[in-house]
Amino acid sequence: MKINLHILFFFAGLLWFFSGMNHQLNAKGRPDPFDIPLHNGQVLRIQACRNEIFRIRISPTGEFQETVMERYGIIKTDWEPIGATHKKKNGKHIISTESYRLTVDPLAGDITVTDNNGILVVERISFIQPKDAIARELAASLNTYFGEIRQDEAIIGSGKSDTPIQAQLLDEVGNLSKGRIIGVTLKEEERFYGGGSTSRTNIQHRGTALRMWATYKKTEIPMPFIISSEGWGIFNNTTAKNYLDIGRFQKDNLFVYNSEGDPDFYLLLGRQMTEVIDHYTRVTGRPYLMPKWGYGLAFGGNTMEDQLDILNDALRFRVEQIPCDIFWLEPQWMEKRYDFSTSKNWNFDKFPAEPFWEKEKFPKYEHPTLFISRLHGLGFKLALWLCIDHDMTIAEEDKLALERGTSLSGKDHWFQHLTRFIDQGVDGFKLDPAHTLDEHPDRAYHNGLTDKEMHNLNQVLLPKQMYETFRSHKGIRSFHHYCGGYAGTQHWGVSTSGDNGGDKVALLDQLNLGLSGFVNTSADVLVEVSDNKAAMHMGFFFPWIQVNSWYNLLHPWYMNPEEKETFHFYATLRNSLFPYIYSAALQGSQSGMPILRAMPLVFPDDRTVDNLTSQFMFGDHLLVGVNSDSLYLPKGKWINYWTGETVTGNKTIHASVPETRGGSLFIREGAIIPYQKPTQFIGENLLDTIELKIYPYQTSSYILWEDDGITFAYEKGDFSKTKIDCVDTGQNTEITFNPVEGRYEGMPKERTWELEIFSDTKPSYLLVNGIRIDDWKYGKGAVQFTLYQGDLNKKQIIEIQK
Repeated sequence: MKINLHILFFFAGLLWFFSGMNHQLNAKGRPDPFDIPLHNGQVLRIQACRNEIFRIRISPTGEFQETVMERYGIIKTDWEPIGATHKKKNGKHIISTESYRLTVDPLAGDITVTDNNGILVVERISFIQPKDAIARELAASLNTYFGEIRQDEAIIGSGKSDTPIQAQLLDEVGNLSKGRIIGVTLKEEERFYGGGSTSRTNIQHRGTALRMWATYKKTEIPMPFIISSEGWGIFNNTTAKNYLDIGRFQKDNLFVYNSEGDPDFYLLLGRQMTEVIDHYTRVTGRPYLMPKWGYGLAFGGNTMEDQLDILNDALRFRVEQIPCDIFWLEPQWMEKRYDFSTSKNWNFDKFPAEPFWEKEKFPKYEHPTLFISRLHGLGFKLALWLCIDHDMTIAEEDKLALERGTSLSGKDHWFQHLTRFIDQGVDGFKLDPAHTLDEHPDRAYHNGLTDKEMHNLNQVLLPKQMYETFRSHKGIRSFHHYCGGYAGTQHWGVSTSGDNGGDKVALLDQLNLGLSGFVNTSADVLVEVSDNKAAMHMGFFFPWIQVNSWYNLLHPWYMNPEEKETFHFYATLRNSLFPYIYSAALQGSQSGMPILRAMPLVFPDDRTVDNLTSQFMFGDHLLVGVNSDSLYLPKGKWINYWTGETVTGNKTIHASVPETRGGSLFIREGAIIPYQKPTQFIGENLLDTIELKIYPYQTSSYILWEDDGITFAYEKGDFSKTKIDCVDTGQNTEITFNPVEGRYEGMPKERTWELEIFSDTKPSYLLVNGIRIDDWKYGKGAVQFTLYQGDLNKKQIIEIQK
């Protein structure tokens, strides 16, 4: 038999190729990691979680223990196989996926990252030993840099702290012998973003260092995650105190300094920063989606108010026609002020949520004639203020024991006692930082760990257990927020910028958290501000909006007439923008794309916006300027929301702002913005009529995301997307309503679109699906007409001939 030599050589080449290549799957069909022995005796483990996500760990023994983030379900572990390969070549190990390649030099212990076209992404990732001189120098430098940044005051109103205010920290960075350092070389042009609320001076962090330790009024929501403008990022998978030094200690190097524990991090790769955020929220959890009413106005009354005061406030909002959705009660609702226990009850002198003779009666229910039901009848939801000082690991360990069929602890699960209030009609909770943001150096946690490992993690377990309690008990989404946090918090609830007020510091938190995969952020927008109108302008464009009176009187009817009118205007505008806001929130729940978007996230190639901290994009199409009389407009055309004037961008301007408004607001060219008719509260009317304002410019599009707004069905894909395209040639404008994609329970079967299409000239005629219509008008620079869509699954095309 004659053998074809070409075929023989082909199969020999395949044999050689696969002899140095491994595809690893475990018994469950999931990808096993690749273990690479290093020359220094340590073992490097690389797990290709996805095409663009690699988990990288170092162990001195070759043993890799389950981390507490894995144990408690904070990070994803059930990755599907992707066909990653491991090949040895010229003494080096190459881990490859479809798009990326990690090359490991076992002698030096370094990693080089390229794409599969050979283009360099990261030149070198190295692991620095505590004995190295650079480790000692870096530790000393960080110790000096952060030596004064620690909790230096008690949490407002709590009256005590479990930790002495002057914490006994001889060395900020801890024992160097336990420290582990990851070094990453940087390109000259790279900028860096993220880190959570750890900087209140910058959003671009190159040249600075960030401290990952949750600290009251300083660094309340640290996120050990950093993104490069070059399309990669790192999530440092530890709960111990850690630091990100980004070109500060050495201008061309990023150092990840862990005070304890072996290196364990995720390398996240993507073409742009939005993709890296998407990967980060895949690892640590997709952002929480509030019930739709959670994106309306939340108002907290004064601590001296009782049920009648609150009901009169609620009625006054309705009489004044100021949209408002949520009331929450401060600590005065409790029988015992600042009750940390699991036996708390209502203050029956101020807030009898049930008849006094039913105090011991179970199960609880919403009484039809008492104040909770009366609030609901006026269209309000109710939330309660809570303070917590409890070992969260009890519930976590008992949950694991229940799954494994082992014995339970028999100890209190703190959140379980809240179900009685949920049964009485409470819709959510405000979780105060007292005393979870305090350090507990002497606490012996139920899981055997210390505060060094648990302090940061407590900031995640608090909203996690709130989320799980409400969801398991009622099956619907809750409104709950907390000012602390850490990696993964974005998945379990929403945040507020603590007791820091609503001025410039608050905006820095929103920007940095949005750049860290946190969609739902806010602040006490009218507290400690220098200009109430400016604070309203900023705050009503936060992802969710709260006004917290607490010790103040921030009710709009107590303001002077001009400020009251400003409050009324912004509350109404926000209510009208609900379809636009909720669409962005639902989109963010799937991708980590924030509602409030720092300028570099939207305009990554415009170096002018690198560190802009006085403006942001609100969703796709609105540019909000705050705390400044100047505004930078990126390239393109922008429309002044207040005057209608069109301005060409790529320059800084002094925008015209009316006296009764608090800042500049611009609309991006090509914008398509949905509104609802103003209501007193979200959900008062069905969203079967939408006002659509369109600003044609060349080719643009918008996707309206919708779901039922209440349940968790969206997690299974039960939501819809309506894509609207607009093409403007200068001679005519064509607007296409594409067939709706997806379904959800209660979805409208038909819809009326009230369109306002802006145009400099009056059109000559208008066609709908090729048929000329005359039922339209032109005025104030816009074409106005109504389109009835009887079948959302059919395409509708509007042509406007100029």
